[in-house]
Amino acid sequence: MKLSKPRQCALMVLTDVEKNGAYLNLSLREKLSGFKMDTRDNALATQLVMGVTRYKLYLDEFISSLSSVKLKKMSVWILNILRIGFYSNIFLDKVPVGATVNECVNLARRYGHPSSAAFVNALLRASAGKTFEPKEINVKYSYPLWIVEKWQSENVDDIEALLRSGNETPPVCVRRNTLVDCPVPDCMTHVKDDLYIYTTGGSFEGTPWQKNGAFTVCDGASQEAVKALELKRGENVLDLCAAPGGKSAYAAAIMQNEGAVTACDIYEHKIPIITSTAERLGASIVCARVNDAAVYNREFEGAFDAVMLDAPCSGLGIIRRKPDIKWTKKPEDCFALAKTQLKMLDTAARYVKPHGRLSYTTCTISRTENEENADAFLKEHAEFELMQPYKQLFPHKDNTDGFFIAVFGRKK
Repeated sequence: MKLSKPRQCALMVLTDVEKNGAYLNLSLREKLSGFKMDTRDNALATQLVMGVTRYKLYLDEFISSLSSVKLKKMSVWILNILRIGFYSNIFLDKVPVGATVNECVNLARRYGHPSSAAFVNALLRASAGKTFEPKEINVKYSYPLWIVEKWQSENVDDIEALLRSGNETPPVCVRRNTLVDCPVPDCMTHVKDDLYIYTTGGSFEGTPWQKNGAFTVCDGASQEAVKALELKRGENVLDLCAAPGGKSAYAAAIMQNEGAVTACDIYEHKIPIITSTAERLGASIVCARVNDAAVYNREFEGAFDAVMLDAPCSGLGIIRRKPDIKWTKKPEDCFALAKTQLKMLDTAARYVKPHGRLSYTTCTISRTENEENADAFLKEHAEFELMQPYKQLFPHKDNTDGFFIAVFGRKK
């Protein structure tokens, strides 16, 4: 029995995540490498993994509506095979239903038993041509109810558009590196400033422009965050949560490699990653070092013209890139993270010179972690003032990651 490699790969990733708590992106990268498929099959496996993860709640409710067996009674292997089959039949128009059924039945025989294969066959055939239109908005767009209720309570505009955008595949955004002299290739569409869209499709990693440092993957929101500090040549800059180093390298490019950028991370194994990024992008003024952003470092006291704090957050603004965030984050995470973020902000404030700037950014859509933290910081730090209105970017409005940007100026 010959199995479909892309579907088998997708099944192994989805089950690894659900059964073993693996990180989706890491498991996908590892399994793709192990299966050694061509570009087309890699793309299909990736689409199945990301699609099933995005629409997991919707798929589960659809399966439940047709199955006499409760989901919790199914093995994780069979449930994921059904999810793959239902997703293919609903969302992949170019794949015939018959082919999907046959491939999923073969997988069920391999990872289940004969009755499992018959069950998968019957359920997938029963679903063919049927529609499923749930009334609940969170089921329709496949989100945990708490996220929808959170955004509703925070009065997010056009919430259905936001939910819909989180299920879309984002464009491959890249930054043109002004430190490397290279013509813009035809596969790059200019958006604004240093922001371009890579239009060829597939991974940008490994392309000639990535290897020579002429372009690097960087969402428009991240670029906005660095530009908001209005960095100048010769300044001393601190990036407190720098890995993998893209923002530090962008700061160096804006400063035309004049001055200094200290790029920090709490984990020692990430320091070579930051260094490698800086070297690839020709950012010679970047120096990477280990530092915990939540712990005061006397050496940094009042030493920097500009400090960047891109704080660890719930990640609700990057769901379209990392759909597993929907299922791994909990409501209480936002409150726990907000306390850590505010502690980091208080610590970062001590490193800013008089008349220097401090930026606070997150890749989330959460007033608890964003506006409320920024307001609390200003209330407790009279020596700082807001330099520009808070900026919250949204995928459905700005076609960027969901990103919050606040910039504070030290008065004395």
